[in-house]
Amino acid sequence: MGLIMDKLPRQFTSSPYVSMVLARRRSLILLGLPLFLIVLLFSGTVNVDNEWGHKLDSLGDNFKAGVSYVTGNGTVQVSYPSTNAPTNTSSINPFPSELSAGATESTIRTKPYARPGYELPLANGVPLRIMALGASTTRGDSPEEGIDNNGFRRPLRERLTSIGNKVNYVGTQRLGNMTDNDIEAYPGVVTATIHGNAQRAVPKSKPNLFLVNAGSNDCFQHVDIDNFYKRYDDLVQYLLEASPRSTIIICTILPTWDTRFNGREEVWKVNPQIRRLAKIYKSQELPIVLADLQGPDGIQDGNLAEDGMHPGTAGYEMMATKMYEAIVEADARGFLQPPEPMQGILDDGDEERKDEEYMKWFEEKQSLDNATAMAEQKEIEKMLAELAKMKKEKQEKRPEDTKLRRHPRMLF
Repeated sequence: MGLIMDKLPRQFTSSPYVSMVLARRRSLILLGLPLFLIVLLFSGTVNVDNEWGHKLDSLGDNFKAGVSYVTGNGTVQVSYPSTNAPTNTSSINPFPSELSAGATESTIRTKPYARPGYELPLANGVPLRIMALGASTTRGDSPEEGIDNNGFRRPLRERLTSIGNKVNYVGTQRLGNMTDNDIEAYPGVVTATIHGNAQRAVPKSKPNLFLVNAGSNDCFQHVDIDNFYKRYDDLVQYLLEASPRSTIIICTILPTWDTRFNGREEVWKVNPQIRRLAKIYKSQELPIVLADLQGPDGIQDGNLAEDGMHPGTAGYEMMATKMYEAIVEADARGFLQPPEPMQGILDDGDEERKDEEYMKWFEEKQSLDNATAMAEQKEIEKMLAELAKMKKEKQEKRPEDTKLRRHPRMLF
């Protein structure tokens, strides 16, 4: 403004009209400054960072030039004229209603958006009591050398605990060298058998999160593939009924190039059934999410071990990633609930193991203490018996002693 005024004739700049314009400009600036400060205080400390900047017109028609918006986590979007915008010196409009030609818009953010489920705990940090249900792939079996049978469970647990959720795997079996290694999976079992295993295990622990990987052995054993979805739905419905607070992650089964059982074609028939069930469950608003393990970014033939059926360590890492993404989706859809309290089941599976170790030590110590006390009691009883014996012997000898002592007196 000052640069423009310097270029105008002196008699024009001293006119009452221009003085009025300048006065009103100063008033607007003074009135606008507190409003801008209020926006800054509302959103926290505002730093302009070109890394976050982008044109507001790319955000949609709802954003207008010259307007400040407070959105998201303290995000303030402000539009303002570019300092490099050309200025029209041929005329002066003291009350512009729109930005001048060449104006640009930028975004000011106090901090980046938090992405719930990745940077923050799931469901405000509810404990996750997880039951992994399935067969050999759920167990982490593989012909790969050095396999530890932790499978997808360890990397998945590490991701969930790293964002602040406590995890306790539950099940009647224990497998793998991880501390919290409970599981409900057996090699070679079909879906109907997995259902039966669940009926015995679920009431004992009431998980709030199920990881279901069932169907591979139905394919390898060629068990009524056309009606597979019926058996699978029976299993899912039972889990929802037996543990009402639960969320279920259902998984498509892995591909196979094994030629002994010739299950490849069956897999291509089963996975579409699982995907269709997932769509049905979604339409019914059931707490069920699909982890598509055989999708475009899932496990492919090349990720399988030498048997053509099971993944190796890297493949199990991929499974963990897909399941983690499905759990995050479940959180975004508001499915996750706190687990039902169960006696003897802690929120943290590792801590539960520590309790088990303590109880084992305590029981061993108590057993040793009891054995020591019993041995001590036997020694005491032995001593008492010896003392009683000595006393009895003394009593038996006493009449003779009395007779001998009294005999001389009896002579008088």
